[in-house]
Amino acid sequence: MKRIIIGVLISMLVLSSGMGAFTSATTQKKSMDPEPIADYSHNVLGEYFTLTTCVPCKYSHQALKELYAEGWHPFYYITYVSDVNNNSRQRKNELNVGGSPTEVWDGGYKYNIGGSGSTEEEKTKFNYSIIQCGARDVKDIDLSLNVTWLGAVNNHPEDGETVVPIEVVLNWTISEMKIDVEVKNNEASEYDGHVHVQVTEVESVWYDDKFGNPYTFEFKSYAYNNDTDPMDAGDTWNETIYYDGVDHNDADKPPNYFDHITEDNIQVIAIAMDKDNDKYVDETAGFRTGVDTDPKTFTVYFGDTNPPPLVITNGSAMKYNPFGDLNWTTDYYWKIDVWNNKSEPTYGDVLSFTTRGNVPPNTPLDSNPWNGSTDEEIDTNITWLGGDPDGDDVTYDIYFGEFDLVNDPPQVEANWSKGTTYDPSPLGSLDFETKYAWKIVAWDEYGLNASGEKWNFETESNFPPDPAKDPRPPDGAKNVPVNASLFWNGSDPNSGDTLKYDVYFSLYDPPSQSTWNQTQATYDPYDDDDMQLFETYYWKIVTWDKEGERSETPIWVFETGVNPPPTDPEIDGPTSGGTDVVYDFTFVSTDEDNNTISYFVDWGDETNTGWTNFYKSGEVVTLNHSWEDKDPFTIRARAKDEYYAESDWSTHEIKIPRNKAVSNNYNIINWLSERFPHMFQLIRYLFGL
Repeated sequence: MKRIIIGVLISMLVLSSGMGAFTSATTQKKSMDPEPIADYSHNVLGEYFTLTTCVPCKYSHQALKELYAEGWHPFYYITYVSDVNNNSRQRKNELNVGGSPTEVWDGGYKYNIGGSGSTEEEKTKFNYSIIQCGARDVKDIDLSLNVTWLGAVNNHPEDGETVVPIEVVLNWTISEMKIDVEVKNNEASEYDGHVHVQVTEVESVWYDDKFGNPYTFEFKSYAYNNDTDPMDAGDTWNETIYYDGVDHNDADKPPNYFDHITEDNIQVIAIAMDKDNDKYVDETAGFRTGVDTDPKTFTVYFGDTNPPPLVITNGSAMKYNPFGDLNWTTDYYWKIDVWNNKSEPTYGDVLSFTTRGNVPPNTPLDSNPWNGSTDEEIDTNITWLGGDPDGDDVTYDIYFGEFDLVNDPPQVEANWSKGTTYDPSPLGSLDFETKYAWKIVAWDEYGLNASGEKWNFETESNFPPDPAKDPRPPDGAKNVPVNASLFWNGSDPNSGDTLKYDVYFSLYDPPSQSTWNQTQATYDPYDDDDMQLFETYYWKIVTWDKEGERSETPIWVFETGVNPPPTDPEIDGPTSGGTDVVYDFTFVSTDEDNNTISYFVDWGDETNTGWTNFYKSGEVVTLNHSWEDKDPFTIRARAKDEYYAESDWSTHEIKIPRNKAVSNNYNIINWLSERFPHMFQLIRYLFGL
């Protein structure tokens, strides 16, 4: 039933859209080239809402430009590019604007909705609306606007700033203006108003219409948007606003700041609106901040005397680099005069700042090992506390060696910049039961230094290595594949000690020695050949440390045979779900020889886990996944044991359902909401949207 209703509604709306176009065309034909009225009650405001993707909007934009240039009517217009500026979107919502192009006149008194596909037809529509607005009765008020473009602002360093680095680069901007707006009430009764002061670019720097022309009088942001104080008859309300493009942005994510604005491309538009009459416009004023005033040049004065001497004339960059010639703890003075393209100056004030002082780096303190400590591990790293009270970059000279009561240890690193930790033996380890000395000298980037004391520590005694453990094949294992290799884990009570292994292996007990002093904890009994099938093998490991201490394992034994693969994994988990939701699945397999098991899972969407870690036989393993697309998917999994015997594939189905057919109406409904905002409320009610 709902589908029938929405079909009827769509047909009605499309038909009404066509009838509206016919009626509009008829009206325009009767209204071609209307004559301006003799006396306009006020300057009319046009607010033009567009999108960068809107094709018919280009005719509306061209019509506004031509009307404004021809000067037929006293009006101003503002362009809101609402798909790229959140400030524009907010104004669009305030005026309940749906689609684009839409022109709103005098704050909502008249609307021109939709485009005709012809600049001349758009001009006819706008002429008619402007004349109707210009003939309105409005409150008798005077609105005045004055804008002064300021000189150098956002000065860095700030005036009076202290602790300034001696490498400082002076910089400034020229993106601020002073805006004075005034409303005078000429009525015989109280006037209660609301004022917009809006900053627009005469030609948009960022955005073009579909003719490839920059948008004109493109709205950037509000300089002021607030109520006036209630004014009695004859009273005046005024406000002074400082607007700096550096501080304003389009409120999008991420925001785009307006620090690029220039004097000769800005028009400020002020609007006084009647709060008691739906905020319809009573008066509009515009101020073009400058014509042919850019680019600007700069005269720079800088030095340690006041007034400072001249250092740059006709500069083009908004910065000055003293090139590191500043002194510590010194007062400096600077001044920027800005000259526009008409050779008119804006003189700056003399500003000052004070450079910081400099003290040596912090004296290094031992952190690890502590001075005089004993029983330190032979792979210990030395660590110290350093830094600089001024926050300067610090490098270190490192001295290290065996302890000498008289002399400092030798220098092993100069200008160390990798932190405050150092490995004194990166290719090995220190010696056991040996006393070492170390010392750190810190340097800041300006050549001042601080030296730590000569510290010392003593290394630990040596202990024999631990016997090797965790043999694989395990002791007593059966059905070991004939191509298996031997593995074990070695360790030593002394951290950093180096270990070597002798391997004993044979068909006899006790086994004979097969290797000497090998460093790897693995052994292939016959290289390219295999062991014999259905035989018993004996093996053990002798471990040696670098001091010649040793340990020995008991004799381990295993039998070769045919290695059966693990069982096909059992898969358990949901059978249906949604996109972008993480679901858990469990996998379990067993091995009759109790070998450990790894799993490979193909999720059915061209992704897989690769082989997982090894788990105990029969251990339940949980893995998870999410799907981006809506489809049935087949999950496949297989298992292998530690000797690489693999099971067959197991499968599990999960359905990620597609959208219901009713959701296909979304694009249509979204279009209707733009073109027919009032009728859309009925559609939303019927369908619970």
